[in-house]
Amino acid sequence: MELDITDIDGKKHLVIPQNQTIDAVQEYSVQDATTDLQIHAEARSSATVSIVIDPDDDVCKCSLHIVVDAGAKLTVLLLQVAKSKSVSISQSSQIADGAHLRLHNITLGGEDVSHDIESHLLGQHAVSDIDWIFYARNKEKQKLSATNVFEGRAGGGEINMRGVAQDSAHVVCNGMINIGEGGGETDTYLTEEVLMLDKTAKVDAIPGLEIKTNDVKASHSATVAKVTEADLFYFAARGIPTDQARQMYVLGFLEDLTKRIAAPDLSKKVLQEVEKKYMFIV
Repeated sequence: MELDITDIDGKKHLVIPQNQTIDAVQEYSVQDATTDLQIHAEARSSATVSIVIDPDDDVCKCSLHIVVDAGAKLTVLLLQVAKSKSVSISQSSQIADGAHLRLHNITLGGEDVSHDIESHLLGQHAVSDIDWIFYARNKEKQKLSATNVFEGRAGGGEINMRGVAQDSAHVVCNGMINIGEGGGETDTYLTEEVLMLDKTAKVDAIPGLEIKTNDVKASHSATVAKVTEADLFYFAARGIPTDQARQMYVLGFLEDLTKRIAAPDLSKKVLQEVEKKYMFIV
């Protein structure tokens, strides 16, 4: 079953019908410089949606709003490979009682990227899982922000941000867990992990917690790792060239999150795009 995107008043809409389980991955490509897309998973529906953002324009601006009704399960993979000079992406979501939203974000394109995610868990037992893979090289700049806002009771989910900074790239990685007064019994955590391939790269990893109630489990961590000369010597001693060793570092470092993509074809596609990024294939 293939779902169509409809255009209403200049905005694109994708609806997963109530009580419907869509087994086939719904794949779409965004070629427009400016796109406003809403995905609505109606009650007790289930689907996986893959979106590739790859316009040819110098400026790319996208807005994605996701609504997940009660009991629905929705997975959205957003692969951003735009070659634009400026990329601005805004993601927001609303998650109802017993609903589960899983986001796989992959940021690989753009010279100057700003990308924000804000997920609001409005219902009880709502879950928001965010896995974010990113890779910046040359003089690229990436400013990435992911927030889970728990407003309903007994919510859950995690934020995993993992990426690579190479050459003279600069990455700002902001993660936030916000638990409101109605978010008691929430169980959540946030992890930020960044690999610096070169001393000239810059990384700001900033995790945060804001908790306004009791009886919650919430934690966060941030790690910036570096590839040292000793690491490369270890590979060289085994006959592995430096460039190949660095590539192995990149793919190995990001592999954990790619394995979490349940659809094998999508997981393979993401790894291929990461490898193209490392090899600088255009």
